[in-house]
Formats: sequence, C-alpha cells, structure tokens
Amino acid sequence: MKVMHYSLGFPPYRSGGLTKFCVDLMVQQAKEGHSIALLWPGQMGFISKKTSIRTSKVDFDGQSILSLELVNPLPISFDEGIINIDEFTKDVNSNIYEKILSEFQPDVIHVHTLMGLHRSFLETAKRMKIRLIFTAHDFFPICPKVTMFRQGKICDCVNSYEYCGVCNTTALSLVKIKILQSPIYRYLKDVEIIKRLRKSHRDNFLSESKVDNDTGVIGLTEDYEKLRNYYYSLLKMMDVIHYNSSITKKVYESVFELPNNCVIPVMHSGIKDNKRIKEYSNDFIRIRYLGPQGGAKGFFFSRRHLMNYGVKNRIFA
Repeated sequence: MKVMHYSLGFPPYRSGGLTKFCVDLMVQQAKEGHSIALLWPGQMGFISKKTSIRTSKVDFDGQSILSLELVNPLPISFDEGIINIDEFTKDVNSNIYEKILSEFQPDVIHVHTLMGLHRSFLETAKRMKIRLIFTAHDFFPICPKVTMFRQGKICDCVNSYEYCGVCNTTALSLVKIKILQSPIYRYLKDVEIIKRLRKSHRDNFLSESKVDNDTGVIGLTEDYEKLRNYYYSLLKMMDVIHYNSSITKKVYESVFELPNNCVIPVMHSGIKDNKRIKEYSNDFIRIRYLGPQGGAKGFFFSRRHLMNYGVKNRIFA
C-alpha cells in the first residue's frame, strides 16, 4: 500500500509529540513493506510566492521515506495564534497537487495537522478518490492557540469567539513566521544562542497564566468564526477522523458534526513499561514533570490535586 502523510516535517527541524508519532508510524509502515511519503510545509519565499514541491529521500531507522517539501505553503502559526485570517486561508492552483498525487498514487493520505495546508490539496485528493484520514493531535481547528486554554483554565467562550481577538495578540508576524520556516533556521535552531533565545521566548510565552482582557483586540469575532468555518470545511472532507482519546472526541463533537470517527489512543515507540514495586527508606517520593511551564499541559492541576490528598508541596521543588 502507498501512504502519504501530511505533517509539520522531520526531526530535528520539527519536534514534539505530533512529529514523533508521525515519524514512528511512518517507520513502522515502511518496515511492513508499505511505500511512505511525507508532505510537509517548508520555506516561504520573501520574493517568490510560487508554490512548488521539492522531492528527496530521508532515512529513519533504516527505512527510506520520500520527503515532499511544500515550498510556499500557508503560514505555520504553531500555538502562538493567528491575526491575518486571509493569509492563513489562501489557496493555490491544484495543478501542483494533481502532479504529485498522480506520480506517487497514494491509496490513503493521513493528515496530522491543518497548519500550512492548502484547501486545494484535499479537494484534489477527493477528486482523485483518495481516502483521507485526519488525526486530531490537538485542538487547532477549534482554537488558533491550539490548547483552548486561557486565564488559567479551559476556555469557556469557545463557541462565542468573544476573546479570540484578545488571545491571538501573541501571534507571530508573517516576517517572523517566514524566518522560522526558512532553510537557514533549520541549521541554526540548535546553535546555543538561538536555543537560549527560543527558550526565553517560550518560557515568557507559557508563563503567562492569564490573558489580559484589556489588551487591544486584533480581530473581530466574525474573523475567527470565519476561520473556524474554514477549518470545519477541511475536516468535512475527511473520510475518517481519528481521535487519540474520548476527551478529544467529546471536545470536537461539541463544536463540529463529524460522524465518521474512531478513538484509538496513541503513543510513541520510545515509551516502555518500567513499572516496578519499590521500597522507600524515607517519606519522600520525588516526582519529576517533563513539560512546559504553562498550565495547559496539566502540571498545576496535578500539583493541586496531589496536595489535596496530603502530598506536601516540597516534593515538587
């Protein structure tokens, strides 16, 4: 079988759970004898706006994967928000996608994110009767900030778009996005000074537990309703929606009507069961949390509830 994936790219240029899961899945599929390709949003030109696809081969764990870099995709917002709705919903001529899909002839296309993806890609695949699967790794089609988390809690105005214009004031400019998607950044991102700048930005960004409602609004509710409806139109083209948990399914179905779906928990290949019974010589158990400082990942929630059960705070020091 021939499987084409769409994701944010290959490590080390891209990282995180979505990238890790996608690469693990592609490697396993290749090991089982399937032909695998990854279409991913690459550089955005400062001068040339022409969309094209660069083809190469990438090896992971001894498996060859066809790399299809989409040049001049839509901007990648990450979890920083979206300001200019029109820039994130532009489309291109379908010829480029007709060519690559005709050449690779995938039996199925597995979409892992809608970031950077042109509508014409999905329309072309539907027209060519290629099966489409979408894995809901996060809440990006619902919330431009990805997490649906604001003021230290789950957003309570998802359906009203009331504070979208405030939350998205953190969005990166198109110039910054183009720099982050540039080839030179792929080589410089792990240089020590760049790593420090990235860490400083992320720490400041994620440490803001509350959104200031007095911040100037950068978009109207109608703008973000339009954006939501745009992503909804893309999701409706999918043949199957794959949720990684029943909670994810519940959240999506509270916003969208997407009947064809399944719930399959996901994990990556590096996770191993290391549980074992221990005897402790003192009253202390060290608990280590691996993740960002923001509340969206659940650190403060877990800490609060452990303390309610009598666990002392110094465990988290």
